[in-house]
Amino acid sequence: MTTSNLPMSPTTPNTSASPLAQLNDIQLPDPISAIPIAPGYWIIATLIIAIAIWFTYRVYKQYQYHAPRKLALSLLNQYDINDENFATQVNSLLKRTAMTYLPRENLAKLNGQPWFDWLDSRLPSKQQHIIGTLLFKRHQANGLTLDEKQQLAMLAKLWLSNKQSFSDHTLTANHHAQEA
Repeated sequence: MTTSNLPMSPTTPNTSASPLAQLNDIQLPDPISAIPIAPGYWIIATLIIAIAIWFTYRVYKQYQYHAPRKLALSLLNQYDINDENFATQVNSLLKRTAMTYLPRENLAKLNGQPWFDWLDSRLPSKQQHIIGTLLFKRHQANGLTLDEKQQLAMLAKLWLSNKQSFSDHTLTANHHAQEA
């Protein structure tokens, strides 16, 4: 093999093309997919949605539960305190409201002192044993004075404003005491 001592001619590049034209486009990575999300995120999302649904349901049920009581409060505010039948209207309103929460069979039978005792069970201890006296006076010839009517209205509002759930247990306890 013989090699010549001649210098090698360099290959001449194309001088008409710019160096930028020789660059290739940048290859971007594939976009990251949002799906599938890791299972842990699905579990957390499911729990958050379930808690939100449960909370909404509880608030709605509580609203429904207190709706008759709130309606009774608005009716009580519409009653004319100067009306002769004011005490009778209040007594009827309290009984109708109570019957929306408790079984009619046990509650409709309550009259007189057992009814007054049951009404007292939903009032604060300082206010007990007053509403019965005022409601009993509605049957007397003199009736109630304006101050007594105002006190009855205040007690009825207090009774209707009590957000404590109605208990059938206090009703049956009073009913059994009445039978004994």
